[in-house]
Amino acid sequence: MKRIITVFLVFLSMQINAQDLKHLNDVASNDGIPRGKAIIYGNFIQRLGFSSGGFPQDIRLINTETKEVFSFRVKPTFKSSKENIFIYTIEPGNYAILNYWWTNSKWYGGKMYTEYIFKNTDTTDGFEDKVNDGLINIDELERFTFKITENSLNYLGTWHFKTPPVSFTDDKVILDKKMKDRYKAIDFSQANLVIPN
Repeated sequence: MKRIITVFLVFLSMQINAQDLKHLNDVASNDGIPRGKAIIYGNFIQRLGFSSGGFPQDIRLINTETKEVFSFRVKPTFKSSKENIFIYTIEPGNYAILNYWWTNSKWYGGKMYTEYIFKNTDTTDGFEDKVNDGLINIDELERFTFKITENSLNYLGTWHFKTPPVSFTDDKVILDKKMKDRYKAIDFSQANLVIPN
């Protein structure tokens, strides 16, 4: 049984990593909401600070209806700031957060991690061993989900990924003040509150 679960997790990881990842497009300072699409934005608090070594960090989402996998950058390359704002265009649909992809800087370069994200679950230290030992049933774990509607602006909250398990908070008023000067064509006061749950 342990071997089957390990093989399943490795297979799942390979499938997700081998799939054609569709990268979400950045929103430029003079862009509005593209017709038929939507905009998502929020603030991301990363796992690492200076030990990220300037490596980028990404989030991967899955559209639960089409099964397409999307990736977007939550920490730009060469930035060590703990918090980073993200804003992207996205197709309307129902989404689940798949994983957090990050690199820990080492003297020899970096060690990459693909951390699966589930509600109320720390998937870092020994997660695979806990699954293999039957302490965690992967089929019972829930993913964070959210719904995006057509032609909409959506605030996804502050994503707290500093320590597992991850969480999300509503800091819209604070972030909107920062965003309004950068993105003149967008009225952030009209954004839907779409915190992953």
